[in-house]
Amino acid sequence: MTTLLGVFFGCGIVASQTPKAEQAMDSKRRHIAEVAALTSTGDLDKLKAVLIDGLNDGMTVSELKEVMVHAYAYCGFPRALRGLQTLVAVLDERKAKGIEDNRGREVSPITDTRSKYERGRDILAEISGIPADTPKADYAVLAPEIEVFLKEHLFADLFERDVLTYVERELTTVAIIASLGKGVEPMLKGHMGIALNVGVTPGELRGVLAVVEKNIGRSEADSGKQVLNELLQSKGLIIDPETSIVAVENGVKKQKVTFHNRFLIDVVGDLYFPANYDSAKKYAAIIVGHPFGGVKEQTSGLHARKLAELGYVTLAFDASYYGESGGYPRRIESPEVRVEDFSAAVDFLTNHSAIDADKIGVIGICGGGCYSVSATQIDHRIKALATISMYDMGRARRQGVGDSQTYEQRMAILDEIGRQRTAEYGGAARKDIRALPEKVDENTPKFAIDFLDYYDNPQRGQHPNSTGYYSYTSLAPMMNFFPFAQIETISPRPLLFIVGENAVSKYFSEDAYEKAAEPKELFVVPGATHVDLYDQPDYLKVTLPKLDAFFKQYLK
Repeated sequence: MTTLLGVFFGCGIVASQTPKAEQAMDSKRRHIAEVAALTSTGDLDKLKAVLIDGLNDGMTVSELKEVMVHAYAYCGFPRALRGLQTLVAVLDERKAKGIEDNRGREVSPITDTRSKYERGRDILAEISGIPADTPKADYAVLAPEIEVFLKEHLFADLFERDVLTYVERELTTVAIIASLGKGVEPMLKGHMGIALNVGVTPGELRGVLAVVEKNIGRSEADSGKQVLNELLQSKGLIIDPETSIVAVENGVKKQKVTFHNRFLIDVVGDLYFPANYDSAKKYAAIIVGHPFGGVKEQTSGLHARKLAELGYVTLAFDASYYGESGGYPRRIESPEVRVEDFSAAVDFLTNHSAIDADKIGVIGICGGGCYSVSATQIDHRIKALATISMYDMGRARRQGVGDSQTYEQRMAILDEIGRQRTAEYGGAARKDIRALPEKVDENTPKFAIDFLDYYDNPQRGQHPNSTGYYSYTSLAPMMNFFPFAQIETISPRPLLFIVGENAVSKYFSEDAYEKAAEPKELFVVPGATHVDLYDQPDYLKVTLPKLDAFFKQYLK
């Protein structure tokens, strides 16, 4: 029992899911951003890998070369030359293996007979949308020669080369400048503005920053996100444009939305609208948080849709580091960030025209339950909280399922986590573990089989973004998470704990209920297991009316 769900079921490495921000760019533009970012910082090992990926994906040698030729104007000759040397080495290795890469076409000859200064001046005016006779910037007044260099060399010699389009050159430029980090924000803002002017979308710019976060670092990406947000706001654009609204079932409509938390991680959710939705009205809203290892397309999305049928505007979202949401490295379990995601969802809804900001409730399912309890303790904008099959992830990681793990076993795990962190910092491969059984035999407990029958069953909860894997070293901060430490401070806001009579997790809700202050209720569903309450129609007939009555009473 100790190693079953309370800690982990097995070990392995799985590919990271691709967040929505990266999906906004096509593969060629993503490769360009990766090559540009890694050239600028000189991480040649990573650069080699992305060059190989680009070649395998159909990019030509000429295109990859041109990204690094362009890069020298923004990060200097040494970085650009080392990047080109890396490309030469990659091509030589591939040729030795019999791989003949597509060289692509060379740059077309320049036929414009005007001076380079005139050509560069007009190209800059075209791509920036700023007239050529605009008063010169302060640096150009101080050093007029650099203004000549910029127009003659950068915007004529480089931007005039037609192997890369203006869009591709601006994606290259933004990736490089964003990777440089602090101190170049005005230049980054300027080139983000040019990128928008030549046809790059806000989503693609967020995609470039996702590439920077993944390959360079969080702080560099965060600086870039702040610049992009300020730029979009100054242009009167929505920071996180929403997709079209689509019909789903029983008159309910759904819209994909993106919002950011205070760590500037993009959180992606599905916003559900009730039948006969009237944009002139204000609605009560319910946020639904998914189980540990889950995504919004599973039980949280099901509950969000069903509650929208009852008249609420509802939001199911992917936690940071999972699904379509951002955050790197992928599949990191951070209790602080998981809690923050709920408050970020409240931020989004309180700024939405359809929502009555004083009528926001939350449902947390399984692991999402303990995170939602913690969030509600510190976010007074949450007016009512319900949990379903709540799992105390901290206690489960400290003590195992049914408190079967001893103190000595926990200390041994923490010793091993320390060794693993040392190894990974030194370059060892990351160790991932799965919160589901790798194999089933006669010793596998029924509750574990129940989880498999949901998460690995294509007729129920199976989804490609929900693998059950997460980083082994995440166990330590999870052990340090005590979600009920001040649960009594939620009062006088109400709490509803819904739990199955036969749920392996029942004692978590019972413990939370005992520690909570009034108003509170423990609602036990006869005959139900933990996973039954995720999606089984017979039990939804019991739990949905209970949730509806609870929120109608307290969100009024």
